[in-house]
Amino acid sequence: MAILKNDLQYHPVIDFIYFGCVIGFGMVLMHPVCLGIGLVSAICCTVHFFGWNRAKEGFGFLAVLMVITAVMNPAFSHQGITVITYLPTGNVLTLESVLYGLAAACMLAETLLWFRIMCGILTTDKIVYLFGKGFPVLGLMLSMILGFIPKIQRKFWEIRLAGQAGHQKELDMIAKKYNSGVFPSRIKAGIFIKMCRMRYGTDNLSILITWILEDAVEMADSMKGRGYGIEGRTSFTIYRFTKRDTRKLILLMAEVVYILTGILRGGISWDYYPETAGAGFGGYSVSIYIVYLLMCMASVIETTAESGRLSMTVGK
Repeated sequence: MAILKNDLQYHPVIDFIYFGCVIGFGMVLMHPVCLGIGLVSAICCTVHFFGWNRAKEGFGFLAVLMVITAVMNPAFSHQGITVITYLPTGNVLTLESVLYGLAAACMLAETLLWFRIMCGILTTDKIVYLFGKGFPVLGLMLSMILGFIPKIQRKFWEIRLAGQAGHQKELDMIAKKYNSGVFPSRIKAGIFIKMCRMRYGTDNLSILITWILEDAVEMADSMKGRGYGIEGRTSFTIYRFTKRDTRKLILLMAEVVYILTGILRGGISWDYYPETAGAGFGGYSVSIYIVYLLMCMASVIETTAESGRLSMTVGK
């Protein structure tokens, strides 16, 4: 997996703790302000790490998923006291159910974006380093799963391009038969074209699944042949826990403690049912929002600050 641009290259333990915190808070904090901070920060970090051209590829699917999630909740949940209208089925459509659906959509999108960034930063070698000693089987499985996603995408396009010439030849033959009068109607020709495309897609999927299974077996045999998971086996690693990592860990833990304290004290509490209400913009609540924003945008802030320092150094 390619290293993302603007990656600050912290120790794998720091990366693992950081993403555990932002993903965990993203799934727990349902306050609208926190959801907005988390979603906007996840989008900014995605663009920051992947670049706009790579980042925008998943935004369309994410938007559709958010719309489906937002619509599903008020369609099946009718809790709340603020009635907007009555559905054709006779059930009520409440403001609270609509707002909760929007909140759930933001939470899902935010979580998926953080997972996407995590898969780009926590590469397979970092996963094996984190879990290889204590949980070798788990480390191998996680590294294989995270590594398979980009490999499957690349392999799928290779298979598709390899068979595209033959597929286009079949389509040209069907068009030629239609022009010569073999197919009496456009409908029958269209049916043959759809069957041809369905067979082409099925063949590609079959080849891809076969390759996935073979690759998994080869990787497992390779790791076993290298003695992976054997007691007493040592391995070389390039990762060292530096003072920079220590400072980052202390800052991250301070932010986590402050946010957890705010949650326990009700500083960012929010309820959607039976009535939407919660903490507003008091001084304590605003301080929690700021700390949460700084934690989520830490990578962007640190990279920008480091680029500024380098520019000043070069200018001197």
